[in-house]
Amino acid sequence: MRIIILRSSFQTDDFVRNEYADLIQRLENECGAEINILGDELVETRLIASLQHLPDAIMIATGGVENLFKRIWAAIDVETMCSPKHQKTVTMIADGRNNSLAAALEILTYLGNNGAEGRIVHGTNEEILSAMVETWRAASLQGRIGLFGQPSDWLIASGVDRDFLRQRYGIETIDIDLQHLIEGIKTVPQTEAVKVAQALVKRAKAVKEPTCTDMVEAAKAYLAIKSICQKERLDAITIRCFDIVKACGTTSCLALALLNDEGIVAGCEGDMQTLMSMYLAKQLCGEVAFMANPSQLTDKSSMLAHCTIPLTMCDETIVRSHFESGIGAAIQGLLPLTDYTLFKWGGPKLDRYFVTEAQAVDTPYSNHFCRTQITLNVNLKPYLLQHSIGNHHVIIRGRHAETIHKFMQGKGIIEQHQTE
Repeated sequence: MRIIILRSSFQTDDFVRNEYADLIQRLENECGAEINILGDELVETRLIASLQHLPDAIMIATGGVENLFKRIWAAIDVETMCSPKHQKTVTMIADGRNNSLAAALEILTYLGNNGAEGRIVHGTNEEILSAMVETWRAASLQGRIGLFGQPSDWLIASGVDRDFLRQRYGIETIDIDLQHLIEGIKTVPQTEAVKVAQALVKRAKAVKEPTCTDMVEAAKAYLAIKSICQKERLDAITIRCFDIVKACGTTSCLALALLNDEGIVAGCEGDMQTLMSMYLAKQLCGEVAFMANPSQLTDKSSMLAHCTIPLTMCDETIVRSHFESGIGAAIQGLLPLTDYTLFKWGGPKLDRYFVTEAQAVDTPYSNHFCRTQITLNVNLKPYLLQHSIGNHHVIIRGRHAETIHKFMQGKGIIEQHQTE
């Protein structure tokens, strides 16, 4: 989060740092804020010119900064920022001291006169911090998501309203033609794919079904998808993977595993709700996530499974064939028996969620399920069999329920409880 503090020429940077020492320190510690102070002097013109994009918040430290704000406003791309597609609210912080609220009110009216939206965060340090933490969390979701094809045919309840994503969270969704990807896979240089395949084999505990050719073709899929992600500046993707199986005789399981490890959140089957669950886990909790199918339930435990998982979540990995098709390359991940969070954010407007914490008690293997399998010591029957938010759920390493609850409660999103 980037915050600039505006002061008048009658005060100094040292005055601002002393006057607002506690608030500044807490903004840095609790919001990870990068803070710069700007004064209303001609010498600051060069600094103002460097503000090509609006910061996440502007703290009004004193009165008399209205014209300074106007100069900043002239330096940014206002036309783009105020367009319906990209409209962003100008957030101002003003606790009232040193005529700060009076200046903020004048600026707020100026914004309205210029067709822009603004808001003032006002109150005690605690109230300001609470509002800014929420702003930081919301801002952290902004990004670009690539949809490689439409959702798989069997996902009849896993879509998300794309206009809602853009308006509520600032997330752009980009359609990627699967045929473009398929052609890209076919044109990846053999030598580059071989290097990737060899590195994967070396990293794995074992390689079972896949041949050398299978490994190279899976590596081509990874390189082709990664190339598109880089060109389109994508932060996350979901892919209609079974079409790749049919057209190219390989799978995207290895590609998704590697992309997640490299910071691009990657999910299967075009499932947007589960991708958003994974994306939130990354942005809010700082963790990669395992997208999985609930597969076996008892009154004491729940087993989930899927054919791809971030390699960094695993103690060891075995390269297997894809479960349903028996071709290509997939991942059997051997996960540590430790604490996990099971999570799902769902609904067309992401208005529901489920989260619980559990411990892994087993990492079994059966040929009747997808390749990576994990058993958690939680009874999910009451929730999954009667009130489940879709099929796929995500597993996050560590205990993150409280963090997720706080985010959801701040957004007014309804928790789906376990119900007997």
